[in-house]
Amino acid sequence: MSTSTVVTRAERQTSQSALSKVVIAALLGNVLVNAVLQALVLHTLIVPLTIILALTVVVAGVVATRWRWAPLLAVLWCVLAIIPGMAPYSYNLMHPAEIGTFIATVLGLALYLIAIVAGLTATFAGDRPVAEGRAPGWLYGFLVGVAAFSVGASLVSLIPPSNSNAAAVSPEALAQLPALVATQTKFDRTELRAKVGETVALRLDNRDAQRHYFDVDELNVHVPMPARTAAVALFRPTRPGTYTFYCQVPGHREAGMVDTLIVEP
Repeated sequence: MSTSTVVTRAERQTSQSALSKVVIAALLGNVLVNAVLQALVLHTLIVPLTIILALTVVVAGVVATRWRWAPLLAVLWCVLAIIPGMAPYSYNLMHPAEIGTFIATVLGLALYLIAIVAGLTATFAGDRPVAEGRAPGWLYGFLVGVAAFSVGASLVSLIPPSNSNAAAVSPEALAQLPALVATQTKFDRTELRAKVGETVALRLDNRDAQRHYFDVDELNVHVPMPARTAAVALFRPTRPGTYTFYCQVPGHREAGMVDTLIVEP
C-alpha cells in the first residue's frame, strides 16, 4: 500500500504556524532590542525608528492571523525596514567600540535575517511533508548559527579600546584648554578660529549619552568624542580659509552638529 505524499490543508497550516511563530518572535525581538536601544543607550526617542517599530508590531499581528501570505508580507516589511537604516547600520557595525549601538545593531539585523528566512520558508515550502508542529530541521541549525555569530560579535565589542588621547593630558592641563561642548546633539559654538601654522589644542567635551565626532575633512581631522567624557583635538592648519567642522555619526550633522572653522593668515 502506497503512502500519499499529499499534505492536507490542516497539516500545511500547522507547519506554517511553527514557522510563523519564529517570524513573530523575530519581529517582536527586533522591536524590543530597538526599544531598549532608545531608552537605555541613546536616551532619546528616534521618531522614524519608533514608527518603524510600531508598524513591525502590526505586521507581527498580521502574521499571527495565519493568513497564507502573511509571512511573505513580513519578509517584504523587513527588507523595507532595513533600507532607511543602511547608513546608521553601516556606521554602527564599523564602530564596535560604541558597545551599546553595536550590539543592538548586530542583534537587530540578526533578528531581521531570521524573520526573512523563516518567512520565505513558510511562504514557499509548498506541499512538502513537514512533521506536525515542527519547523524544518535545518532551521534550528540556522538559528543556532545566527545566535553564535551574534554572541561572538557582541563579545568582540567588549574588548577595551585603546585609551583616549585625553588620558595623556593631566586634568589640570585639560581644564585650561578651550572647550567645544557637545550637548543634545549640538555643538555649543557655531564658530571656531585658528591661525595658520599654530597648533590648535581643543578640549572636546561630550555631555551626551552617545558618541560624537569632531571632523574637519579638509584638515584630515577626525577625533572621536566618547559619551560623557572629554577628548582632545590637536591639529595645525597650513592654509587660511573657511572650513566646516561637524559630527560624522549618521543623522547628527542633519540634526545641527555642523559649524564653521575660520583659519586666519
